[in-house]
Amino acid sequence: MDLGRNDPSALVVIRDECLPEFTGRGFEHKLGPRRATVVFQETIQLYSYTDLADYVAKRLSQIPHWTLTVDASGLGQPFSSVLDQAGIEHLGVVITAGSAITRERNVVRCSKTLLIENLAAGIETRALTIADDLDGKRDLLNEIGSFELASTSAGNLTLQGGGKGHHADRAIGAALAYLRITHLDRHVGGVQHKLVGWA
Repeated sequence: MDLGRNDPSALVVIRDECLPEFTGRGFEHKLGPRRATVVFQETIQLYSYTDLADYVAKRLSQIPHWTLTVDASGLGQPFSSVLDQAGIEHLGVVITAGSAITRERNVVRCSKTLLIENLAAGIETRALTIADDLDGKRDLLNEIGSFELASTSAGNLTLQGGGKGHHADRAIGAALAYLRITHLDRHVGGVQHKLVGWA
């Protein structure tokens, strides 16, 4: 979830699955390739953090197994605190400059460059796909494609998205969700890829 300020907040859902498949040796199974697919997106125009947290909680109740990653930069930090008070488990990602990612309990500091490059790599390699029937698919793709390098007044290069006067909230929401899958999920690398005695 990317928290909006004067613009709407964006909620993006990625289905992350790794299904068993036959190996060809009797009834032996193995886990197939991991697939990540953007299956839902929406923008929400609510200015009260408690109303927004309540809305998010209702959306999450419709998903059987979920993890939530929220942009905790700037105004996102108070919203993250509201989620904590409501008992909604989540990771807060503070988007920074540079090129590093660090984690301390439920707070992650990640550079914007790494966040966007990770999303781009997922789409480029098709490790992340967007459902064909996704409402607003073209808008999401346009937001993702709008990121470009720009020079700050200090002469530093930074990634900016959305174009002048626009925002790339859904793209950031998708990038946060995909970062959770690729870098922050506790189960990454900890799964046995051969299911013995399972049919």
